[in-house]
Amino acid sequence: MKILFIAADTNKVGGIEKYNREFMDALRNAGTDVFFAPLYGINLFQKLSFIFRVFFESIRKKPDIICCSHIAFAPICYFVKKILGIEYTVNVYGIEVINIPALHKRALKSAKFIIKLFDQTARNVIRQIPEAAEKILALPNSVDGERFYIKEKSQNLIERHNLRDSKIILTICRLSYSEVDNKGYEKVIKIMPEIINEIPNVKYLLVGGGNDAERMKNLVKELKLENSVILAGPAKDEEMVDYYNLADVFVFPSKREGFPAIVLLEALACGKPIIGGSQGEGSEKEIFNNKLGYIINPDNQQELKNSIVNILKGKVPKKFFDAVLIREVVINEYGKKRFKERVNKILNLFEI
Repeated sequence: MKILFIAADTNKVGGIEKYNREFMDALRNAGTDVFFAPLYGINLFQKLSFIFRVFFESIRKKPDIICCSHIAFAPICYFVKKILGIEYTVNVYGIEVINIPALHKRALKSAKFIIKLFDQTARNVIRQIPEAAEKILALPNSVDGERFYIKEKSQNLIERHNLRDSKIILTICRLSYSEVDNKGYEKVIKIMPEIINEIPNVKYLLVGGGNDAERMKNLVKELKLENSVILAGPAKDEEMVDYYNLADVFVFPSKREGFPAIVLLEALACGKPIIGGSQGEGSEKEIFNNKLGYIINPDNQQELKNSIVNILKGKVPKKFFDAVLIREVVINEYGKKRFKERVNKILNLFEI
């Protein structure tokens, strides 16, 4: 089978870029011929060149199907199908399908399959395009169990951030002003005084850079939390596993990130209990909640605080602290082997 895969530049750092790299690798490992047509920029010339290349490669390579990595590119595939008769799939992730423009709706309706990353994403699509329910396939995030694993706490990081004898709440994410309400890290900072009242030796380690870092620094100062909230800045790739292993609980109370976000899977692969934001009914209720941590209402500050305090005080089921069990569950369901199995299943459907 020949597949034309279209996406933005996969060499960039980001969750979608990583997902697309893994998707293409899995397709190639399954024995397909994958031809990649990337978009390298956002100016008009680059966009026009990208459209031309998709049509050119469709004519030259004659792919059996086009894998469209983002709904933004779906109209191109729609017209390729109209003109050349080539079927296509579209990947959908999260906020980009909350309100779908008319042309993009038409493109989704015409797609052979829609590949969802998250359950909430699928619900948003079906709400606007009910007939799409029959063509939605699941390909959730995967986690690299060889890169993220259980290990001793890094004494180097403990000394660097003055964490000795501390209970550690950890969040790793991009600090983005436009996404602060979504990612939830500001909410954790604001409830820290209440958490400190119950657990005096607690510290919140917030790892990540971005355009909201300075505002968070000022908030920490305003709340007089300089000794309890550490803004660590972005982590080096080789230190990521060490940061996860510092945590007593990993907290990411996201509202629209989609579930499970990759950072939750990476924390779980390191054997850490998690607190995530509920995205509605879906797999998070079955696999995660009250088993690997808590899935909470991200707008409920009291629920967030109580969940953190209960885990740090040990007032939770013993399995929350069984690192080996936590890792086993997440690797079985979201490891690389499972991701490849899902891709193979999708490929079989392509051929029907």
